[in-house]
Amino acid sequence: MLPPRQQPRPGGLQTSLSLVVSPDACGSPNPQERGSTSDQARDSPSESASSRETWPTSEALMAKKLEKEKENGYAEHSVVRNMSNSDKISLRDIARERVDVIADRMRNLPDEYLEKFKYELRVILEGSGGAQHRNEFQFLQRLVNSRGELTDGILCLTHRTQLEILVAIKTGIQAFLHPSVSLSQASLIDIFLYKRCRNIACGSVLPAEECSCEICSKKNGFCNLCMCAICNKFDFEVNTCRWIGCDLCSHWTHTDCAISNGQIGTGPSVKVGASSAETLFRCHACSRTSELLGWVKDVFQHCAPSWDAEAFVRELDFVRRIFQRSEDARGRKLYWKCEELVEKLKGGVADPMACKVILSFFQGEPDILFLVLTFFYTICDWGVVDK
Repeated sequence: MLPPRQQPRPGGLQTSLSLVVSPDACGSPNPQERGSTSDQARDSPSESASSRETWPTSEALMAKKLEKEKENGYAEHSVVRNMSNSDKISLRDIARERVDVIADRMRNLPDEYLEKFKYELRVILEGSGGAQHRNEFQFLQRLVNSRGELTDGILCLTHRTQLEILVAIKTGIQAFLHPSVSLSQASLIDIFLYKRCRNIACGSVLPAEECSCEICSKKNGFCNLCMCAICNKFDFEVNTCRWIGCDLCSHWTHTDCAISNGQIGTGPSVKVGASSAETLFRCHACSRTSELLGWVKDVFQHCAPSWDAEAFVRELDFVRRIFQRSEDARGRKLYWKCEELVEKLKGGVADPMACKVILSFFQGEPDILFLVLTFFYTICDWGVVDK
């Protein structure tokens, strides 16, 4: 199997959202300028549950607002309040009206009014309003997706805020409205037209690595470097059993998606000369199979020593679910070993011991080691042996 899922390249996929800052409005994003921030996780139509975004705290926003009001004597707010109805624009106007007309109108609006658009759309994307916000987002997205005239040439006429809003509506990703994100106009247009990965931390030109498989060539906006071949979503989890990589085409799949989609099962061994059955993963992209026991072994050998107890339990649970319906002896044995270790960890057994036990299991050492290690850590807790 592929090694544990890691960054596809330096400065690429990270464990939290990378905010690309590009001072050149017409240049390409510079991977060396990418920073990393993380905060509260939010779902979106294009991101998995572990995708993360960071927004300024309410205290910081209020302090900045009060400072600006003090400097300008509330003049800017009076400008917004005194705008005529003919000058006002709504998100629906941006989504459906001619690009050049909206761009001209937005150039005459104060910055505070432009920021109001972003805030309004961000609230909708967060979905805190329940069905009302979901319905409004779907309506806005239908308006944008129905506009066949939005080509490279037309989108070049957009106002900066207008383009960011159109991209956020198209992708359903809040990050494009983030005050610290400054992608070039060319990159935003490429993302809108499915020519560049919508994952800001990846940003690969599509199709990634010039892949010509059916998924990469027919699924709009799909990136094989960071997205699941089944759900088409991305997240920032690395060094984990949460993702399964195909040995042959190098596409990635969420473990949960593979399980729910029936991509994991027992079949003839893929090893040359082997006649026994084993637990296999069938890639949704290329339909070829890879064995899973060796892949799990590689992940644990590379990553388990760095996991804390919570992460260890989570990874054991992934493995337990992968092999839950396994019909081969080794797969069933691994399933029961994971069940056993999860119970031990929940009961207070030290995670270093659990790590040694599972690694010993993969190395084929006898189960007596588990009893020896359990006894050793028990007497350590009693203070009989110096820790």
